[in-house]
Order: sequence, then C-alpha cells, then structure tokens
Amino acid sequence: MKKSRPDSNQKGFTLIEMLVVIAIVGVSLLVLANLFIGQNRIYRTQTAELNVTGDARASLDDIDAYTRSSHRVLASYDSYATGVQTLVLQVQSVNASNQLIGGSYDTVVYYLSGLTFYRQIFPAAASARTASIKKLAANVTGLNFSYNNQDPILASQITTDLTIQESAGIQTRSITSSSKSYLRNF
Repeated sequence: MKKSRPDSNQKGFTLIEMLVVIAIVGVSLLVLANLFIGQNRIYRTQTAELNVTGDARASLDDIDAYTRSSHRVLASYDSYATGVQTLVLQVQSVNASNQLIGGSYDTVVYYLSGLTFYRQIFPAAASARTASIKKLAANVTGLNFSYNNQDPILASQITTDLTIQESAGIQTRSITSSSKSYLRNF
C-alpha cells in the first residue's frame, strides 16, 4: 500500500492563511468601528454646541428687540411679577399696518418654567398683535434679569444672563450668554 501525498498543485487555503485573513479583517473592522464611534461622538458634541449657542442667541435677541421697543418695565401683570427670573414689559400697541397706537399698550412677559424659557404676549384690545406663548429655549439652567435701578419699574437698562446646557452623550455642553439693552424711552 502506497501512502498518498498531498498534491502540491491543489488550490485552496491553509488553516494558517485563513487565520491570518480573519485576524486582518477583525482588526480592520475594529479600527472602522472606533472611527465611526469617534466621529459620531464629535457630531453629537458639535450639534449640542450649536443648539445651546443658537437657543441662547435667539432668546437674547428676542429679549433685546422687545426691550428696545418697550415703554417701561411693569411691576406685575396677571400672575407674573418682575424679578430675577421674570421680566414684564409694556410695549406700545400696533395696528394692522404696524403703526403705533397712542395710549394703547401690550404686555410682554419673559419667564422661566422649570427648565423652559418662554415669552408670552398679552395684547390690548386695539392691538394687531396676537396673544401668544413662544418657547424660546429648553434646558435653561440659569436665568437672571438685572436692572440698573433697585426698583425695576424705574430701570432704563436691563441685563440678561442666560445659561443653557444640553447633553451630548457622555459630555454636556453649556453656554452662558449676557446681553444689555436700553428701554425705548431712554
């Protein structure tokens, strides 16, 4: 009986060649997965940064616009009282042509409810402004209205400090922005 030898012309892979290929593919997949996870983390962090920055800027711009057009700061309106986290403004009413109506005033209130920052408009009967509540920002962890007079109703300048944060996976992005604006009559 003759022992058969493997034919050296046979096509195929040896076990060692297969193990080397599997190891190379495994390492390549691991590198690609880490790259994907890293890029995803960067994307979430940058998105959170853009969100907090955009919300803060839009909120402060809104406050500045109404403050600059306001007649005065009110001590209170309805259930809202001007203070550190609430601002009540008296704004002259406008008609349908966006012209000021003498002697008629709307009320604009900025307030924090939980972690959500809102603006609410209470129009006068003659005003073309509509009653509305607008959510300006979420995840507000700090809000401070300060006035250049101890009595807010005598203030001519309002300073707003706003802190917003957002979670981006294992990181939290936070921004504190400030704005100063003068009332229209000053």
